[in-house]
Formats: sequence, structure tokens, C-alpha cells
Amino acid sequence: MAKNTRKKRGTSRRRKNSKLNKVLTVIFVIAAIALLLYENVPQVRAFADPKIEKAKAAVESVFPGFFPEGSEAEKTTPSSPVPSDAVPPAEDLPEASAPVSSASGGGVTVLSKNLAVPVCAGSIHHIDDHEIRTYGHYSLCYRESYEQAEWSAYCLTAENLVKNASRSDDFRSDPAISTGSATPDDYKKTGYDRGHLSPAADFAFDKTAMSETFYMTNMSPQTGGFNRGIWKDLESTVREWAKKFGRVYVVSGPVLEKKAEEYKAIGSNSVSVPEFYYKVVLAPLYEDEADRNTPEDAKAVAAIGFILPNQKCTDSFFNYAMSIDEVEKRTGLDFFSELDDPAEEAAEAAFDLSVWD
Repeated sequence: MAKNTRKKRGTSRRRKNSKLNKVLTVIFVIAAIALLLYENVPQVRAFADPKIEKAKAAVESVFPGFFPEGSEAEKTTPSSPVPSDAVPPAEDLPEASAPVSSASGGGVTVLSKNLAVPVCAGSIHHIDDHEIRTYGHYSLCYRESYEQAEWSAYCLTAENLVKNASRSDDFRSDPAISTGSATPDDYKKTGYDRGHLSPAADFAFDKTAMSETFYMTNMSPQTGGFNRGIWKDLESTVREWAKKFGRVYVVSGPVLEKKAEEYKAIGSNSVSVPEFYYKVVLAPLYEDEADRNTPEDAKAVAAIGFILPNQKCTDSFFNYAMSIDEVEKRTGLDFFSELDDPAEEAAEAAFDLSVWD
């Protein structure tokens, strides 16, 4: 009798384990399908993201600091880590230079309020296809023919690296654009992310500042692999540079080197899909704490540029580093023009990767 009872118990245990395995398999399959849909279907992401943010906010209210600060991207899915050996050997890198100092003002470089704002055709003459728009904490130049900005610029300080606002996700048209901006509907069912040029996470210090980054004027069609991968990694690193240097001047945008009709377009407004994106960064190099206490000028400055393809990249963004002069040639823009000429010419001619490590 006891032997039969043990046998029945063993059979029952195996049945329970079998059922548990089946349940776990079903859960795993559902999770895999959900992740696949989230990665590839914009509508799913649009539905899920607000709920994810609410859940995170609820957890944060109970366990402050539970979630580490992430980097801005259109979506919150993690990207693959950049391999430590992805940066090429020093001999393969573009020509570099030491940090530069201005020859004027006793060797002090003045950092003007609008230093980040580049010079474009719209800066010099009123041109219908170049409409400059200034928000509370950043500015951009909207190109109607491409239905996106050709540049989006701002200064990020270490003091603003605080999180006082959650991601708002209030994507909307910009009513201030005289010709009308792109709309959220232009991106629906296209497979492209509404990729930020000036990232929302850099403006988390203020609710209004954060919200203003969700105007469609600040969006550009980016592939998911790019927006949530190498672009996100670069955005996160820019915030680290702001902390390291005290402030950084940043300009980002699509490389619009062809006529609008030569690009693939999405939506009823024919939003051009760029093939490349650029980002340029300038940082002050303060001599000491006394110099740092006067942040509007510095002993020296350093600058670096990047041009990246609008596709999933598995290597480091440092592999796409280049001088500001090279980025200017591709974009037709004049960056950091408010520096005095000697400082601008030296900073933009080359770069020193050791400054940015």
C-alpha cells in the first residue's frame, strides 16, 4: 500500500512539474512576442511607453533611485553594450590635436550665450525654407522642404543634470512654424522612430523644457536600431561630458546633403528620411577652480564631431568621430562661429580623443 502511495505521489509530482514547465514556456513565448512587437511596431510602443513610465514612477515613489538614470532615445529598450575593443587603435584614428586657447583676451576664450547656435542660410537672410525657432532652452532651424530641422542646438550644464520631470511623450505639431510642421501621424505605420535631435533627457530639469522637446520640429525619422542604439549611447555620453567639463555646447541634426525629392519620404507631409545624422560638441577646458567659477570664459576649448549612418551600428560612436571642419563640409553649416577666429579655427581643424575619454 505504502509503495503504491509513493508511486502515485511521484506521478502526481511529475504531472505538476510538466504543467509548470508548460506554463513557463507559454510565458516565455508571450514575452518574446511582446518584445518583438515592441521593437518593431510603433503603435505597440506608443501604447506601451506611457504605461511603462507610470509603472516606473510608481516604483520610484516607493523606492527612490530604484531605476538608474537612462539616456534619451525615442524608446526605452536597452541597446547592446559597446564592446571595449570597438575603438580603433591610435594609429587608425583621424589626426588629432591638443586643446586650443584663444589668442585674445589674455589667452581666455569667451563662451557666449548663443555659442551653440550655428550659422545657416536662415541666419543670414530670410529664406522660406529656413525658419529659426527658439524655445525656452534650445533652438532649431526648420526646413520645410524636408519637414524637419537641419540643426537643433543647446547648452547643457552640470547644474541641469537633475531629474525634476518625467518623460512627457506629448508629441505634437509646432503651431509656430509658418508653413506647418510635420505631425505625429506622418510617422505612424512607417517603421521609423520619432527620433529626438535635442534629447528629452537633457531637459529633465524642468517640466516645460522637457515638453518642448516633443514638438515634431525636433523629430526626425530614425531607424529603431539607430535611435535606440548608437544614437542613444552618444546622447548618454554627452551628459557625462557635461558633468565632466561643467558644460557642453551641442548641435545635432540630419545631414541634408541632397535635394528633398532624392530622399525616401514618409507620411502625408513627405518627411524626408535622412541617411546620416551628425552631432558636434564643444567643451570648455577650465584651467583650475577659479577659472571654473567663471563659466562664461575658459582657458581653452575642445571640440569633436560625429557623422553616423541611420542604421543599427554595433561598433562605438568613436569610430565615427571627426573634426568639426569635416562635419561643416558635409552639412554646409558654420558651427561655434561666435568664438574668436583663432580659437574657432584651431578647435575645428582637429580633435584630441584623449580629451573625451
